[in-house]
Order: sequence, then structure tokens, then C-alpha cells
Amino acid sequence: MPTSQRQVQDENVVTRRVKVNDATSTGASGVANGAGNGAGNGLRRPALSNVTNTSTVQVQTSSQTRGVKRRARAGEEEDQAEGEGNGAGDVANDNHKRVKTAHEAAAEVAEAAEAVADNEPSGVARDLDSEDSDDPLMVNEYVVEIFEYLRELEITTTPRNYLENNDNLKPRMRSILVDWLVEVHLRFRLTPETLFLAINTMDRFLSLQTVEVEKLQLLATGCLFIAAKYEEVWSPSVKNYAYVTDGGSTEEEILSAERFILKTLNFDLSYPNPMNFLRRISKADDYDIETRTMGKYLLEITIMDHKFLGVKPSLCAASAMYLSRKLLQRSEWDVTLKKYSGDYTLEEMRPIVNMIVDYVRAPVTHDEFFKKYASKKYMKSSILARQLTKKFDLQGITWI
Repeated sequence: MPTSQRQVQDENVVTRRVKVNDATSTGASGVANGAGNGAGNGLRRPALSNVTNTSTVQVQTSSQTRGVKRRARAGEEEDQAEGEGNGAGDVANDNHKRVKTAHEAAAEVAEAAEAVADNEPSGVARDLDSEDSDDPLMVNEYVVEIFEYLRELEITTTPRNYLENNDNLKPRMRSILVDWLVEVHLRFRLTPETLFLAINTMDRFLSLQTVEVEKLQLLATGCLFIAAKYEEVWSPSVKNYAYVTDGGSTEEEILSAERFILKTLNFDLSYPNPMNFLRRISKADDYDIETRTMGKYLLEITIMDHKFLGVKPSLCAASAMYLSRKLLQRSEWDVTLKKYSGDYTLEEMRPIVNMIVDYVRAPVTHDEFFKKYASKKYMKSSILARQLTKKFDLQGITWI
């Protein structure tokens, strides 16, 4: 073939290769940018889905395969071999489709994964404990070891989901029981830790023992009686507990239930209270009263709804504080908040956050609990959470 004709043909091949590569790089750039923007807004799954859908690798034609083999045998330059392969593919398909190689598709997926990873907080966390060195009540020398020990206790004191395959006790029964406990707890003006410990004690006992339906109120009363003794400076007398049952339980029955519950649990009440974890995270939140109050409401949901049985208290506390800051539109979840929440990743918190949001969206099932947090004392958190959740849903904002 004359030299001039071969040059013209090579130029045509190169021109076609440039057009195909430009179209391919433009498409890949658009998908990568879309994934980056989605990850920046918290839309991580859609971003990954889009990349996955657009990264389908088309089957190379036999002429492309032969071009690769010729390149391996003859040692031709890579650009010239790609030009010949793409030119042959254009002629065979005759529709100028964009061709994506496996390498390009893998690169796009990697870019999307990096965009998702960018949502995780990075950097160096602040040492907030050192600021408390002059306050002996904060025990900054031991605080890290204390919370490490509490996380070890979670393994043995977190109750299993005893409602699965349970013919005697249904989720609705537990729901009525814990709502009644909230009412009694509020009437006695007990601390939040008492309510958390009482429900945990009841759940742990029900994980080990089968209780008749007519004895459930006695069990709940005994658990609250025990928890108040453990947590309160002043604990109501057994006479007061017998009174709130409206004749359902006598003082002797409550005292007998107390002994039986403690023997069943081997007198182990060393429960890592979720409120301790929430206060720990609140320290990294500069003790914002609004986010902590909203966080208390969201955290209390995790003991009201049976779906959270088996979930660690520290994970519930981290998810509640994350969602509280999200609802109140605070700054992004940074590395300091992550550190003081127990180093939980966004992926670990995602299912718990979604479960809490589902509870807030649903119709009210615990009337006393809802009324409690609808009061001014708790900044009407239960009402505000429902309003903000509905607003976020209408705007199509993802939660995590």
C-alpha cells in the first residue's frame, strides 16, 4: 500500500478513536460527578446504584480480541492497537456506540466507592477529656477505661429478642407494659436511668423465664422497684408501688417478685445505661441542650419498640444523637463526634437510624410516652420530630 494512503487511513482510525474515547470519558465523568454529588448529600446508595447500572461492560468483538493478541505477539504500541480495535468495532457495529473497557468500568466503581467513603469523618479528633483535668468529678484519668469496660458489659447485659417464636407474649403486650412503666416512672419523678434499667431488667428476665400474662404487671412493678433502689437517692416505698397497680399487686407480692427477679439475674444489675453513652457524645456536641433533649427522646424509642431488642445501648445512643443533629440541621458528623460515640461508622448506624425514623413516621403506639415528650419540659420533642421527619421526607432527603 502506498505511504500516502496508509497515512490517510491511520489518520481516520486515530480520529475515530479520539471521538470514541471522548464520548466514553465524557460519560464516565458525568457518572462519577453524579456519584460524588450524591455522596456529598448523603445519597450514597443511589450513587452506587447509578454507577453499577452504567458500568455494564459490553462484549468485545472478535476483531478486538484478535487486535489484543496481535499486540501481545508483535509488541505494537498500545495506542495504535486500541485505535485499530475501536476502528474495527465501529465498522462491525456501524452505529458508533460508546465502548467501555473493563478497566474503565472498574475505575468508575472505584471512584464511586471513594465518594461514598468521603462521607465518613476524617482528620484528628479533639481531646476533650484533657480539658477536664482540673475537675476531679470528671475523672479524666480513667474515663476512657470506664467506657471501654461499659462496652464489654454490653455483650452480657443486652437482652435477646425473646418475642420471636413466642406464643405466650406478643409485641403488643410488651408495648402496653412499657407504656404503663413510663406513666408510673413519670408520676414518681424518677431519673431517666431508672426507666432504662427497669425495662432492661424486665427484658433480661423475660429472656430467661416464661411469665403468665396476668403476672406481667407484677413483673414490671418489681423491675421498676429494683431499678429505683439502684439508681435513685430517694426511692418510693413498696406501698406506693402497690397503690399504682390499683389493687393488681400487694406489697408482699411485689417483695416476693423482687427476690425472684434478682435471683434469676444472679443479682447482676451492672447494665451500661444508654444515658451514660448519650452524655458522653453530648460532650463532643458542646452540651447543646436542644440536640441532647431530642436525642433523649430518640434514644428512649429504642427501649419502647421491641424491634431494638438485642441492639447495643452504645450503638442506640450514637444513632440517636446522629439523628437528633440531622433533624435539627446541625453541622456534619465530624471525627470528634465519631470518637466520643464509640467510633461507630455511618454504615453501622444506618439500620438503627432508619428504624428510629420508621417509628417516628408511624402512628403513635405509646400514648404516655408521646405525651411525656410533647410537654414543654422536653421541648415538645415528640411533636417536633414528627414534623421534621415529614418535612425531610417531602424534600427527599436521606437520613444517613
